[in-house]
Amino acid sequence: MIVDKNTLVFRKATVDDIPELIKFKIMLLDELGEDKNKNNLEQLKIELEKFFREYLEKNEFVSWLAEFDGEIVATSGLILWRIAPRYDCLHGKYGYILNMYTVPEFRKHGISTRLLKMLIEEAKKMNIDILNLHATKDGIGMYLRAGFKPPIDPELELNLDSI
Repeated sequence: MIVDKNTLVFRKATVDDIPELIKFKIMLLDELGEDKNKNNLEQLKIELEKFFREYLEKNEFVSWLAEFDGEIVATSGLILWRIAPRYDCLHGKYGYILNMYTVPEFRKHGISTRLLKMLIEEAKKMNIDILNLHATKDGIGMYLRAGFKPPIDPELELNLDSI
């Protein structure tokens, strides 16, 4: 598909967009193969609705959307989280990039790159010191080109449901 970049509309998500944010998050999770049996799909939708509403209303979550012919074709997200300040993070403000997803037929047109740039500008306005994210193998090149670096120390994770 050829996408005329002049016909794309970029705008910030509002609480009215929560159903679309949920839909796109689930498409991303499905593509990543997060849960093949989808046992918790309905509960996931409920929790996502609560998450997006709470953080959008507190202005601690920003999402830029790309629309083509009135349909959302890509999403992005930035959530603010706090840590105790340190030398390289004097405000103690971290931003976590999430929900970067473009509908397959609209990929390779620079849409995600533009959404990422918008999130970086939002992070600057929020006085965020450091941005973090988890990248897919398909997306890592875009993040490296934008200036993201691999972590010096690996991130470890403990799923409390598993112990």
